[in-house]
Amino acid sequence: MHATQKKKLPDLFLKIGKICFSLGILLLPAAFFYSSILLLIAFIIANIESTNILRDKWNLPLIICSILMIIVCLISNFNPSIYLDFKSDNNLNWIGLLNWIPMFWVFWCAQYYLKNPDERIKCAFYLVLGTIPILISGFCQYYFNWYGPFKFFNETIIWYQREIQFQVFTGPFNNPNYAGTWLTSIFPFSFFFFLKKTKFKFKKIFFSLSSLATVLAIFLTNSRNAITNLTIAFSLLIGLSIKTIFLIYLIFLAFISLIFFLEIPIGSLAFLRENKILTSFVPDKNNFNDIFSFPRIRIWKTTISNIFSNPFLGWGASSFSILYLLKNGKPTYQHTHNLILEIANNYGVIICLILFTTIFLLMHKSKPILSNKEFYNLDNKLINKFWWVSTLIILMMHLTDITYYDGRISLLFWILIAGVRCILREKNNKLIIKKSYS
Repeated sequence: MHATQKKKLPDLFLKIGKICFSLGILLLPAAFFYSSILLLIAFIIANIESTNILRDKWNLPLIICSILMIIVCLISNFNPSIYLDFKSDNNLNWIGLLNWIPMFWVFWCAQYYLKNPDERIKCAFYLVLGTIPILISGFCQYYFNWYGPFKFFNETIIWYQREIQFQVFTGPFNNPNYAGTWLTSIFPFSFFFFLKKTKFKFKKIFFSLSSLATVLAIFLTNSRNAITNLTIAFSLLIGLSIKTIFLIYLIFLAFISLIFFLEIPIGSLAFLRENKILTSFVPDKNNFNDIFSFPRIRIWKTTISNIFSNPFLGWGASSFSILYLLKNGKPTYQHTHNLILEIANNYGVIICLILFTTIFLLMHKSKPILSNKEFYNLDNKLINKFWWVSTLIILMMHLTDITYYDGRISLLFWILIAGVRCILREKNNKLIIKKSYS
């Protein structure tokens, strides 16, 4: 992974790997089938060219998680009596591993193409460029009622563009929340290119329109999760501290809490209901007891109960919908709407702690300076800040919903984290250089 490592493959293969990675990133949101093939080729080349995977201490927790996940699946196969008396397909446990173990490998391999700021800028550029078809298809869906599904190249590309009862922006994605996750995670990159100095007016105009279109599309998804995280992303990018943002949202939560505790008549908040987006944030009832009947609260209560019932082994992939149905009856839900709880529910607390402690520690150690003073000296190295914010946003999106099981989202998730690992490596190398000269 280091720049000084000896080449194992001819230059031609390395160029093919870089081309496949760039094209794979470009096609990722709109043509996942072809993107996955190109990225697979790129990652195989990177894996051959890279140094031993065990040399990087940040890979060890992921290797341990992989081994433990396999052990959990083996136990569920050979000793199913430890689980509740419900029928579930054990094959789903093994299929569920495809969402994780290959992605740990992606985390390792993607670093080869993200080693320095210039390479991360190139990747960010292709992500923004690849999002343009998403914006076009979604706006055609929303404003011109162009509904799908549209199928291309023998159905290897499918754009859903569903006709939904309440008009929302989904584009090629299956769900507005999936579209919201992608767009909100890409917004920091679009904003970066908008701010970046350039001699070409066309680029400035293009990225300004791209940024505005991305913001509009996020609002049109009507996804509260996406809209909330967009405000967080924008606040961080313009220089507000995490503490300030936390205080703002604490005040907002206090306002919502007062509605319940003081039983303020909902009718008095009618001025908020004039706006479709604001309406989604206003509760329908103001009885404090009704909080526990909210779908998210019921889901998380059930998940926590499941975790306490089987904390070390979990219940297996795709188990939550069955467990929820047994405990609560209809309606049922497919997942826990929180990625941390999802891992604990499916694979146990130990795997969950190892995995997310690693991710959050990596984020903490690589955290850039978020001061707005940096805008006066906007250069290529500032991509680290925007990359870090984008990674933070996709992580936060998964605290109240799970869009990870869309292959495009999970690949983006781990490619962004791989970039954060490269940022930390650069940061550590600078510290070593400074110490050597001190």
